[in-house]
Amino acid sequence: MPAVKRKATKKRKSTRKKKQQSFYGVEFFLERYAKAVGAGLAVVAIAAGLLLWSGGYVGRGVSAAAHSLAASTVRVGLDVRRITARGMEQTSERDLLAAVGPVLGSPLVLLDIHEARARVENLGWVRSAAISRLWPNGVHISVRERVPAAVWQLSGNLHLIDASGAVINQISSGEYSNLPLIVGAGAPEAASEILLALRANPLIWGETLALVRVGGRRWNVRLHKGGDIKFPETGLVGAVRDVARLHEVYGLLDRPIEYVDLRDPNNIVFREVDSDEDVRGDQ
Repeated sequence: MPAVKRKATKKRKSTRKKKQQSFYGVEFFLERYAKAVGAGLAVVAIAAGLLLWSGGYVGRGVSAAAHSLAASTVRVGLDVRRITARGMEQTSERDLLAAVGPVLGSPLVLLDIHEARARVENLGWVRSAAISRLWPNGVHISVRERVPAAVWQLSGNLHLIDASGAVINQISSGEYSNLPLIVGAGAPEAASEILLALRANPLIWGETLALVRVGGRRWNVRLHKGGDIKFPETGLVGAVRDVARLHEVYGLLDRPIEYVDLRDPNNIVFREVDSDEDVRGDQ
């Protein structure tokens, strides 16, 4: 991560003679001590005032004065010189720094961590973020990234999405081929419930090739071995349990299935390839 190195300052040679310093004695020491304490208290007061202003606790009328005081904090070393981050696996350093903005060298106290966090959370891979000041001159960013759950296809373009349906980014054909494909307009926004229901059953999830949004109301799940599972509009968790039960009783997922129809929970049927008859799930 970028960091601004602090330049070493040369010590000024004292122009006073030892006799002169010893002549002032306690009085000279107290004078120097009072100046140091006064400067420290001034920095603390400036920092506290700017924090109150940046947090919205004081009115706009002091904004000009606050910016003027901010320059004083830079002179005493309270500027942003280093940025650290954790939790980044997929998020690039370049994108993260661009989202935070050009803060290096600026007053640390004027960093708007709320706006910076909002910009970081707009990055596709970032699910949530936290940003904090590390006094005297650091900024730390902690991110939680999204977990890819499916690939959404729309108008020939492929987009990676997580289990909540949030779009992470656009990908190329062949990437994340181990994830199921989701097809249909508005599919990501509606995919959360069925993705979570399917992932809760590893066997069915492993057999899922694609999820097709039908009429903007419900889902068909295409299996790797062929055939569709027609899910109802509601009660997806229960419908997935019904598929698991059918597999336990009939070995459903091991058979050459043409379709499984779960749209009517009171009349669940399935049909095998090259068969002319439906099999009722309650037989």
